[in-house]
Amino acid sequence: MKIIIPKNVDKYLSKQFKGDPKNIHLIRLFLDTKLAKSDNPTRLPNCKKLQGYEKHYRWKIKDYRIIGIVENDILTIEIIKITTRENAY
Repeated sequence: MKIIIPKNVDKYLSKQFKGDPKNIHLIRLFLDTKLAKSDNPTRLPNCKKLQGYEKHYRWKIKDYRIIGIVENDILTIEIIKITTRENAY
């Protein structure tokens, strides 16, 4: 499983780490372990398909949402956005 994290998402995580290091560490841990090593990341218990989109999913980690596109053909997840719930939708 390949996970693509764009620069703007990585920058957001770095900025948020100063204010909320515990939860941001959980997000990084989730991305590196559970999401990257999962055979089918859409079957994880904290995953939901976004309505109105064909390949967009969201994973819930505490107060944060990870929104990404899952490409099953090449087993790639492109992270679009990581944000708090009130700013996610």
